Amino acid sequence: MPLLSLRRGRRFWLETVEAYVYLLPTLVVLGLFTFYPFVNAFRYSAYDIRTRTVPGPVVHTSPAVDAWVPLLARGRIPEELAAVLASQGAVRDELWVRARQADRWTLKDDASGQEYIVIREGDLLKVHRAATRWALDPVGWQNFTRVFADPDFAKALRNTAVYVGVSVPVTLVLALLLATLLHRALWGKAFFRLTSFLPYITPVVAITMVWAWIYDRDYGLLNYFLRMGASWLGLEFNLINWLNSARYVMPALILMNVWRFVGYQALILLAGMQGIDREHYEAARVDGAGAWAVWRRITVPLLTPQIFFLLIISLIGSFKIFEEVLILLQGPGPEKSGLTIVYYVFTKAFDSGHYGLASAASVVLFAIIFALSLFQLTVVQRRVHYER
Repeated sequence: MPLLSLRRGRRFWLETVEAYVYLLPTLVVLGLFTFYPFVNAFRYSAYDIRTRTVPGPVVHTSPAVDAWVPLLARGRIPEELAAVLASQGAVRDELWVRARQADRWTLKDDASGQEYIVIREGDLLKVHRAATRWALDPVGWQNFTRVFADPDFAKALRNTAVYVGVSVPVTLVLALLLATLLHRALWGKAFFRLTSFLPYITPVVAITMVWAWIYDRDYGLLNYFLRMGASWLGLEFNLINWLNSARYVMPALILMNVWRFVGYQALILLAGMQGIDREHYEAARVDGAGAWAVWRRITVPLLTPQIFFLLIISLIGSFKIFEEVLILLQGPGPEKSGLTIVYYVFTKAFDSGHYGLASAASVVLFAIIFALSLFQLTVVQRRVHYER
């Protein structure tokens, strides 16, 4: 008996190690691209992070102080200096003096983005290739205080809440109705299943560019059909400027993403419907239940595991909306009506260079998603009915 127990224990550990060996590539990828940035976001939120340009390696030394300095002081680049920088890969026509200080000038090549620093040291001028250095100053909780005091963050939080509060339930309800229709034995069912799933697998850039044309005020399909419908009803219709009006930007984003995700969610629900035991429906028909009662009392309750799954992933995904705003509006939209939390993080980090502030905002976003997910896992899940 002890020998049998020892063999079972050895087999258990061998199988466990084998499983982790297979999981190792996935764990490495998650560690590098998910957990490491996630931990660093928490760390950097406690710092005021700035970048500054500092002199790098010397690429040229010149004694022509009297010839270069007057030209650089007027914002002009000496011909000899331009030739030197051209030999380093710069484009002459794209060079300009970005900053002028006492005995120090910063030149930039717009073609490559590379900067060069000219420093006077006595009777010599040294040309340095510029380098970027990070400065981290501990600030504690100040970044979080600045985030909550920023009216742009409050605007982003409201816009994101509206988007999530409308798009998530609307998409789920429409997906449930679409799944019910696809579950019927109708002609062309396979075709409609395929077409309803295509928007989800189409690249978001392509989808957004097509919808930008659909939303066009003068030539877009949406205004065309609305005007056609109004004319049939004998009503007057004024063309809607969907992407340049603060009133319509959020409805435009919601409409596009509901269309994009409703087919995917419908197929998940359809798979759940097909897995329901037919005995439930047969018993309901014997009891004289109608189609509506069967759908409401049997289908929907037994679909709660799939509904719960879709609710969690759609909630998390909706809070992370970013590409659609960047491509469709090419900015936060009129009066920042399309500003979302992720777009706020993006602009603070890469446009303003406030990396610590952006990290703090990302931590706040994580806290919101975590709290809502925890609420669903502890409260909402109690209403989930698992078929046994």
